[in-house]
This record gives sequence, structure tokens and C-alpha cells, in this order.
Amino acid sequence: MRFLQFVASVAAVTMICCEPAAASESREARPITRSHVATSDDIVPNGPDGKWRLMFHDEFDGSSVDQSKWQFQSTAEADWSGWPFGTGNKGNQQLEFDQPTNCSVAGGTLTITARPDAITSQSGQHYRWSSCLITSTGQNGYAFRYGYVEIKAQLPSDRGFWPAFWTWQAAGNERYTETDVFEFYSDNHTRLYLSQHSGPDAGCVYQPPFDPTADMHVYGADIHEYGTDFYIDGTLVCHVQSTSTGMTNLIVDNFVYSEIPPARGSVGSMSVDYVRAWKRDD
Repeated sequence: MRFLQFVASVAAVTMICCEPAAASESREARPITRSHVATSDDIVPNGPDGKWRLMFHDEFDGSSVDQSKWQFQSTAEADWSGWPFGTGNKGNQQLEFDQPTNCSVAGGTLTITARPDAITSQSGQHYRWSSCLITSTGQNGYAFRYGYVEIKAQLPSDRGFWPAFWTWQAAGNERYTETDVFEFYSDNHTRLYLSQHSGPDAGCVYQPPFDPTADMHVYGADIHEYGTDFYIDGTLVCHVQSTSTGMTNLIVDNFVYSEIPPARGSVGSMSVDYVRAWKRDD
């Protein structure tokens, strides 16, 4: 998610990006509906085959963010603030201050809302936008190096927003380690950025056959010893040889992009049905 690494990834895309997978590469997962209380055996990856063990999931069935799983501050952000509580990262072309109040949970959905605001962080930096970030660093959170991670989400439509599902180096991992399962710049609904920044930058710019802002879709990445495979709605759409170089946590965010900012007064929301993570159990 750091902008300089993102630019490097895009520069490498033409050399390593694959074509969308053929229909035969699609994997089907058993559907999970809200009327069915899912067990760990029910919840299978919507993408790679093989035997998997569910390690972490949040179906957002409560009334607030489960802080035993998620925390609101990540070391990926440069401006940590104790009061007001939150983080910012203007050096990464982010306009927003990320704070817990911009995350809400209701009806089985996590909503991350980016909106105009007026906030001065503890360091004295001024922010005219706010949003929210969650990372799996809670007491019952999740850290991993290899495995399959997946999110089902609907992305904001108006220009200026930068939602993503990604991993960031966990405590004790001093090596830069980041996988972007997806990034989306809401001024262009025809592109998704799938990147592995750990080791040599590699990734794909994928043109989906749908509008990611119109409804929910499933985005996943199988991070394994021999590379990283990116899946969308159960179909393999990108493979790169780069892979994770250490332990990471999950991050879900809805940043505000300074290079193509939102219109004045605009509000952008990212809706998340679930976040899930598995480990191979072969």
C-alpha cells in the first residue's frame, strides 16, 4: 500500500502480468448464507483447491468491530495519535485520519466510511478527511507468512477513494513485507491492482468484467512458497513468482487519495461481508 512501492509494481506489470484465467480454472465453494450458522468445515476458500484449515475469520455479525480480533492502528501508518486516537500517513498520498468511529458493523456488514472532517492529530498534523483502518493485531487476531486470505466487499463509487485488502509485516518482522490482495482507485472502475511487494515487486493490473462498486465480489490471494496467486470471484486471474518474506497481519482500509481527491463534500463507503484466512492442511 505504500505509494512508492505501488508505482514500482505497476511499472513491472507488463512483464509479469498474466491473462485472466480460463473458465476451467474457476473453483466453486459451498455457499454460506446468513440463515446458516457456518462452522469451520463449511467455510472453504472461493478459489484454490486442496485441503485447507480455517485459521481466522470475521463474518461481522455483531454490532461493532470485534477488538479481540482487530485493532485500529497499524505500523504501516506514520502518524500515530493517542488523542484523538488514530493514525494518518500523508507521506503515502493519503488525505485521511483513520479513526475507529468511521468503522461500523450492522446487519452482518462492516462499513468503512471516508468523509470530510476537521482533525488535528497529536503530532499537530491537520486532516480534512477521516476514515478507518482495521488490522488483525488483536489478542485473537491473525499473523501468518503463507496461506490463503479472502474478503468479500463492495467498493466506493465516487472518485477519490482508495480501498484495499492487504498484509503488512507483523511485530518482530523487521523486513519490509507486503501483499496487496487488491487495491482500487475509485476514479477508475475498470482496474484492480494486485501486487506482491515482498522481495522483487510484481503484480498485475486486472480489468474486471464487472463494476466493483455495484455489488459484492470476492478477492483473494494464495501466498505460498513458490509465489502468489490472485483470485477474483473464485477465478485465478494473476500469478507472480514473488512471495511473502516474513510474518504479516491483515489490513482492511478505505483511504482518501491525494492525487485524485474526492469532490468537496463527497462520502465514500466500503462494505465488507467477511474476511477469512486459511492454512494449507495437506
